[in-house]
Amino acid sequence: MDNTKKTNKKFWLTLVLAVVIAALIGIAFVPTILEKRTKTEATSAESSVDAEAMRVLGCCNAYVAVNSFKTTMNGSVKAKVMGVPYTQKIHGGRAVDASSGDFSDKAESKSALVKAAIKRERRSGEYYVSRGEYKNKAFKYNSEKTLSKNGYISQYGQPFTGIVKYNLENAVISAKAVSKNVYKFVLDPARATVYSRNEVKTTLGGKSYPTYKTVEFTLTVDGDRPVKVSSTEKFRINKFGGTDCTAKYTETFSF
Repeated sequence: MDNTKKTNKKFWLTLVLAVVIAALIGIAFVPTILEKRTKTEATSAESSVDAEAMRVLGCCNAYVAVNSFKTTMNGSVKAKVMGVPYTQKIHGGRAVDASSGDFSDKAESKSALVKAAIKRERRSGEYYVSRGEYKNKAFKYNSEKTLSKNGYISQYGQPFTGIVKYNLENAVISAKAVSKNVYKFVLDPARATVYSRNEVKTTLGGKSYPTYKTVEFTLTVDGDRPVKVSSTEKFRINKFGGTDCTAKYTETFSF
């Protein structure tokens, strides 16, 4: 009986930690925005890229590139393993120093099954990663692991210092205004996650990358400044016979 409980706990811990960290913790950079239209198997509809929506996206990326900011993040990951549904809530945020390029990126998650946290930072040109353990109603972070820039990128992708964690170069399939100051973007899932998939592979400790089915986000702005980004990803990881996941999260900016 004890062995069964230990096996089940390990099973859920591995799954949830992999999904949470891979799906919700940013690993992107401020990309060059191109207005080239692309096609993808993820949608059967003809793509449409609105020039004004792309202009707003480019202005917001340019704004965060030269202005320091902080964010708060709330989200969830839904997964189904062998027909059993599961949802994990995640909370966190970032702080980015535009002048130095330093950043701090943290995500924490608590549930009845698992409590997990990770913190990543760049300080004075050095990269650090640490995991958190839940003790006395709070997360306590373990000793930091120091990485070179190349080592960080190979394991976690590009640092998350832009408005979204995705690569946007040649990746925008659809861009349109949905209401005043609100714009929706649909991305080519393969191009958009070309960097972020590195972290999924590292977290799972596997040989294969996840397969992303759809990636999209909604951007709320105040002039050239981003106010809020809400993203949705659907992907499949090669674990436990194949696991389908849906990640949704919202990040709110302050300058």
